Amino acid sequence: MDIQSLTEAFELIDTWEGRFELISDLGRELIPIVESERVDDNLVPGCDTRTWLTGSLVSGEPSVLEYRADAETPLVRGLVAVLLMPFQGKTPEEVLETDPARVLGPLHLDQALSAKRQAGMEAFLDRVRRIARRHSNW
Repeated sequence: MDIQSLTEAFELIDTWEGRFELISDLGRELIPIVESERVDDNLVPGCDTRTWLTGSLVSGEPSVLEYRADAETPLVRGLVAVLLMPFQGKTPEEVLETDPARVLGPLHLDQALSAKRQAGMEAFLDRVRRIARRHSNW
């Protein structure tokens, strides 16, 4: 699923309870981390629920980032899948040029998430960008 499809699905679901159920289901779309990546260095600081994120370049022309992630709860796993939608399979430079607020804004997650969860999302997006910087030519 992509952001456009998710936005359209949200328009058909009138309750946040239903939307959160859909988000939780999206957690199955994550590229899982391998057990050896489930280490403290890959934990996203600032998330209340333990959430791991790592990424590497996949060879190709051009090489693109493959983010791998996991979280301890289905909802957070789904939120992670949503947050990665605009960045998965993009070049590091494309990731760094993407404004998450513009891309994710139409979902209006800020209306339904606690301040702590929003802070965790910001910490997660910061780590997405740091991984992209590490692999970019910038």
